[in-house]
Amino acid sequence: MAYITAEQVDSLLGSDWADASAKPLAVQQANDWLTAKGIPADVDDDRITRAGAYLAKMAAIGTLYADTRGDVKRKRVKADSVESETEYADGARAVLGDMAYVTDLLKPWLNPFGSRVRMLSRL
Repeated sequence: MAYITAEQVDSLLGSDWADASAKPLAVQQANDWLTAKGIPADVDDDRITRAGAYLAKMAAIGTLYADTRGDVKRKRVKADSVESETEYADGARAVLGDMAYVTDLLKPWLNPFGSRVRMLSRL
């Protein structure tokens, strides 16, 4: 499923949005991101195409699937004796960008309730 092509990104953002060697993967990641978020592929809407172009640009510079350290709850900085403190939200955890990408690729098959919960139906 392709929402955007490298040629479309070139026409929207100019050909210098990424190195030629980085464009195929960046466009693929943009398309995979849109798929994982449930954006309908059969809708012909310029907004989806423009969003895909900017997603490809983000992927090319490494910010679409960037590593995170978790949600910051509180941050404190002191100037005189150079003190820094960061408190992360309860349950916050670091996420590697590659793992976020893999999660989006496998989203249709992943159980949203975790591996221990199974959906039951009456027969």
